[in-house]
Amino acid sequence: MLFMASTYEGGLSKFFINTSQDYTLLAATCSGFLVSSIICVAVSLCTNNVKTDDDVEQEWAKTINIDNPINPFRRLYEKELTKVGSGDVITAQTMNKVFRRAWLYAIVGSGSGLVFFLVIIPSITLSLEVLSLSQFTVWLRTFQIACFVFTILAVVFPPIEEGYQIWKQYKLNRQNSEALQTRTRL
Repeated sequence: MLFMASTYEGGLSKFFINTSQDYTLLAATCSGFLVSSIICVAVSLCTNNVKTDDDVEQEWAKTINIDNPINPFRRLYEKELTKVGSGDVITAQTMNKVFRRAWLYAIVGSGSGLVFFLVIIPSITLSLEVLSLSQFTVWLRTFQIACFVFTILAVVFPPIEEGYQIWKQYKLNRQNSEALQTRTRL
């Protein structure tokens, strides 16, 4: 940011003006994303003690040890585990098979988000000159709609999904209790 600010007329003597220029802010934002990403990955790699498959299983055993006895993994993921054909012990590889689709969705979603926010929006912004009032209004309205849609996705859909899962479990419990009552009458 300081390097880019020093390239404008007056250099760093006009600090407040030159550090708020378009390319200065773009350089600062890109370098901020880059540095924070590199630091995050470097710290993760340096503090990672998992080197072998045995280490993976030990870490997974730690996770299983904090399992909720009221609602254990096996019951929570019963349907998914039967599809994968898990044995008596739930291993990390089994859970990787169960959540492969979710993992792929997370990778594609985060990659799309990064491309959208780091490439598409800055590219559109850099292609625009000084906006007229109507162009600025459209630009703001577009981002208001995008924020509204993302808010709906992040705030409203999870409780709706949770309610749907509760309703499905309620229907399943009701069917099971009716079947049990039918068997006890016989």
